[in-house]
Amino acid sequence: MANPPPIPPPAAGYWWRTFACLADIIPLMFLGWALAALLASPEELAARKQTEAWTQRLTNQYLHALQTGSQRELQGIVDAALHPKKEDLDAAEIWITFQGTMTFMTMLGALTMQEWLMKGRTIGKLIFSLRTIQLPMAEPPSFLSALLRSAWKAAFFALPNPLFMILGIINFHVPLFRRDKRAWHDLWSRSQVVDARLP
Repeated sequence: MANPPPIPPPAAGYWWRTFACLADIIPLMFLGWALAALLASPEELAARKQTEAWTQRLTNQYLHALQTGSQRELQGIVDAALHPKKEDLDAAEIWITFQGTMTFMTMLGALTMQEWLMKGRTIGKLIFSLRTIQLPMAEPPSFLSALLRSAWKAAFFALPNPLFMILGIINFHVPLFRRDKRAWHDLWSRSQVVDARLP
Protein backbone atom coordinates (compact mmCIF):
# COMPACT_ATOMS: atom_id res chain seq x y z
CA MET A 1 0.00 0.00 0.00
CA ALA A 2 1.38 3.40 -1.07
CA ASN A 3 2.20 6.01 1.53
CA PRO A 4 -0.02 9.11 1.52
CA PRO A 5 1.52 12.41 0.36
CA PRO A 6 3.31 14.33 3.12
CA ILE A 7 1.61 17.29 4.73
CA PRO A 8 3.28 20.37 3.21
CA PRO A 9 4.74 23.11 5.44
CA PRO A 10 2.55 26.18 6.07
CA ALA A 11 2.20 28.57 3.15
CA ALA A 12 4.47 31.62 3.11
CA GLY A 13 2.94 34.87 4.28
CA TYR A 14 1.70 37.31 1.64
CA TRP A 15 4.16 40.10 2.50
CA TRP A 16 7.21 37.83 2.78
CA ARG A 17 6.32 36.41 -0.59
CA THR A 18 5.92 39.89 -2.04
CA PHE A 19 9.30 41.04 -0.71
CA ALA A 20 11.01 37.91 -2.10
CA CYS A 21 9.41 38.49 -5.49
CA LEU A 22 10.59 42.11 -5.59
CA ALA A 23 14.10 41.06 -4.51
CA ASP A 24 14.16 38.73 -7.53
CA ILE A 25 12.47 40.98 -10.08
CA ILE A 26 14.06 44.41 -9.54
CA PRO A 27 17.71 43.38 -10.23
CA LEU A 28 16.60 41.26 -13.21
CA MET A 29 14.63 44.19 -14.60
CA PHE A 30 17.74 46.41 -14.52
CA LEU A 31 19.78 43.57 -16.05
CA GLY A 32 17.22 43.18 -18.85
CA TRP A 33 17.32 46.92 -19.59
CA ALA A 34 21.14 46.85 -19.65
CA LEU A 35 21.15 43.87 -22.02
CA ALA A 36 18.61 45.60 -24.26
CA ALA A 37 20.89 48.64 -24.54
CA LEU A 38 23.90 46.39 -25.19
CA LEU A 39 22.28 44.11 -27.80
CA ALA A 40 20.11 46.65 -29.64
CA SER A 41 20.46 47.02 -33.39
CA PRO A 42 21.21 50.45 -34.92
CA GLU A 43 17.48 50.88 -35.67
CA GLU A 44 16.54 50.08 -32.07
CA LEU A 45 19.22 52.41 -30.71
CA ALA A 46 17.92 55.19 -32.95
CA ALA A 47 14.38 54.49 -31.68
CA ARG A 48 15.67 54.65 -28.10
CA LYS A 49 17.37 57.99 -28.74
CA GLN A 50 14.24 59.45 -30.34
CA THR A 51 12.04 58.15 -27.50
CA GLU A 52 14.32 59.68 -24.88
CA ALA A 53 14.36 63.00 -26.76
CA TRP A 54 10.56 62.99 -26.92
CA THR A 55 10.15 62.29 -23.19
CA GLN A 56 12.77 64.94 -22.40
CA ARG A 57 10.83 67.52 -24.47
CA LEU A 58 7.63 66.65 -22.60
CA THR A 59 9.42 66.88 -19.23
CA ASN A 60 10.95 70.27 -20.06
CA GLN A 61 7.61 71.57 -21.31
CA TYR A 62 5.90 70.35 -18.13
CA LEU A 63 8.49 71.98 -15.84
CA HIS A 64 8.24 75.24 -17.77
CA ALA A 65 4.44 75.20 -17.54
CA LEU A 66 4.66 74.62 -13.77
CA GLN A 67 7.01 77.59 -13.36
CA THR A 68 4.87 79.95 -15.39
CA GLY A 69 1.52 78.59 -14.21
CA SER A 70 0.07 79.15 -17.67
CA GLN A 71 -3.13 77.20 -18.36
CA ARG A 72 -2.42 77.36 -22.08
CA GLU A 73 0.98 75.71 -21.67
CA LEU A 74 -0.45 73.04 -19.36
CA GLN A 75 -3.10 72.28 -21.99
CA GLY A 76 -0.34 72.12 -24.58
CA ILE A 77 1.37 69.36 -22.59
CA VAL A 78 -1.84 67.36 -22.38
CA ASP A 79 -2.31 67.74 -26.14
CA ALA A 80 1.31 66.75 -26.84
CA ALA A 81 1.04 63.67 -24.60
CA LEU A 82 -2.32 62.56 -26.02
CA HIS A 83 -1.48 63.32 -29.65
CA PRO A 84 2.24 62.62 -30.20
CA LYS A 85 3.84 62.79 -33.62
CA LYS A 86 3.64 59.53 -35.55
CA GLU A 87 7.43 59.20 -35.77
CA ASP A 88 7.77 59.61 -31.98
CA LEU A 89 5.05 57.03 -31.38
CA ASP A 90 6.64 54.57 -33.83
CA ALA A 91 10.06 55.00 -32.19
CA ALA A 92 8.60 54.46 -28.71
CA GLU A 93 6.83 51.31 -29.90
CA ILE A 94 10.04 49.87 -31.40
CA TRP A 95 12.16 50.59 -28.34
CA ILE A 96 9.65 49.64 -25.63
CA THR A 97 8.80 46.37 -27.43
CA PHE A 98 12.48 45.43 -27.81
CA GLN A 99 13.35 46.41 -24.23
CA GLY A 100 10.32 44.52 -22.87
CA THR A 101 11.17 41.40 -24.88
CA MET A 102 14.79 41.41 -23.69
CA THR A 103 13.70 41.92 -20.08
CA PHE A 104 11.12 39.13 -20.39
CA MET A 105 13.72 36.68 -21.73
CA THR A 106 16.20 37.68 -19.00
CA MET A 107 13.65 37.18 -16.22
CA LEU A 108 12.29 33.97 -17.71
CA GLY A 109 15.73 32.36 -18.02
CA ALA A 110 17.09 33.54 -14.67
CA LEU A 111 14.00 32.74 -12.57
CA THR A 112 13.45 29.34 -14.20
CA MET A 113 17.05 28.21 -13.76
CA GLN A 114 17.25 29.48 -10.18
CA GLU A 115 14.05 27.81 -9.06
CA TRP A 116 14.85 24.56 -10.87
CA LEU A 117 18.56 24.21 -10.07
CA MET A 118 18.31 25.62 -6.53
CA LYS A 119 15.45 23.22 -5.71
CA GLY A 120 12.64 25.73 -5.30
CA ARG A 121 14.72 28.69 -4.22
CA THR A 122 15.64 31.95 -5.91
CA ILE A 123 17.86 34.72 -4.60
CA GLY A 124 14.80 36.50 -3.19
CA LYS A 125 13.50 33.32 -1.58
CA LEU A 126 16.92 32.66 -0.01
CA ILE A 127 16.95 36.18 1.48
CA PHE A 128 13.50 35.73 3.01
CA SER A 129 13.81 31.99 3.87
CA LEU A 130 11.15 30.75 1.47
CA ARG A 131 11.03 27.93 -1.07
CA THR A 132 8.70 26.58 -3.72
CA ILE A 133 7.44 23.01 -3.51
CA GLN A 134 5.66 20.82 -6.03
CA LEU A 135 2.34 19.42 -4.83
CA PRO A 136 1.18 16.90 -3.74
CA MET A 137 4.54 15.33 -2.75
CA ALA A 138 6.19 18.53 -1.41
CA GLU A 139 9.21 17.99 -3.67
CA PRO A 140 11.30 20.67 -5.40
CA PRO A 141 9.58 21.98 -8.56
CA SER A 142 10.16 20.27 -11.89
CA PHE A 143 11.66 22.22 -14.80
CA LEU A 144 8.21 22.62 -16.38
CA SER A 145 6.71 23.89 -13.13
CA ALA A 146 9.55 26.40 -12.68
CA LEU A 147 9.16 27.49 -16.32
CA LEU A 148 5.39 28.06 -15.98
CA ARG A 149 5.79 30.05 -12.76
CA SER A 150 8.61 32.16 -14.19
CA ALA A 151 6.85 32.82 -17.51
CA TRP A 152 3.84 34.27 -15.72
CA LYS A 153 5.92 36.55 -13.48
CA ALA A 154 8.18 37.67 -16.33
CA ALA A 155 5.20 38.48 -18.58
CA PHE A 156 3.54 40.57 -15.86
CA PHE A 157 6.64 42.58 -15.00
CA ALA A 158 8.34 42.88 -18.40
CA LEU A 159 5.94 42.80 -21.34
CA PRO A 160 4.33 46.15 -22.26
CA ASN A 161 0.86 44.66 -22.65
CA PRO A 162 -2.14 46.11 -20.75
CA LEU A 163 -3.86 42.70 -20.56
CA PHE A 164 -0.86 41.09 -18.84
CA MET A 165 -0.63 44.06 -16.47
CA ILE A 166 -4.30 43.85 -15.45
CA LEU A 167 -4.19 40.06 -15.01
CA GLY A 168 -0.91 40.37 -13.13
CA ILE A 169 -2.33 42.90 -10.67
CA ILE A 170 -5.34 40.65 -10.02
CA ASN A 171 -3.09 37.58 -9.64
CA PHE A 172 -0.86 39.49 -7.24
CA HIS A 173 -3.83 39.89 -4.86
CA VAL A 174 -5.34 36.40 -5.25
CA PRO A 175 -3.35 34.92 -2.27
CA LEU A 176 -5.04 37.45 0.03
CA PHE A 177 -8.38 35.73 -0.60
CA ARG A 178 -7.32 32.07 -0.54
CA ARG A 179 -6.74 30.00 2.58
CA ASP A 180 -3.80 28.21 0.96
CA LYS A 181 -2.26 31.59 -0.08
CA ARG A 182 -1.72 30.40 -3.65
CA ALA A 183 -1.80 32.68 -6.70
CA TRP A 184 -2.92 31.60 -10.17
CA HIS A 185 0.62 30.70 -11.25
CA ASP A 186 0.91 28.45 -8.16
CA LEU A 187 -2.33 26.68 -9.10
CA TRP A 188 -1.36 26.26 -12.78
CA SER A 189 2.05 24.84 -11.92
CA ARG A 190 0.75 22.71 -9.00
CA SER A 191 3.14 24.42 -6.62
CA GLN A 192 3.16 26.42 -3.42
CA VAL A 193 5.55 28.87 -1.75
CA VAL A 194 6.30 27.81 1.83
CA ASP A 195 8.53 28.80 4.75
CA ALA A 196 11.93 27.17 4.13
CA ARG A 197 12.77 27.17 7.85
CA LEU A 198 10.12 24.52 8.47
CA PRO A 199 10.59 20.86 7.41
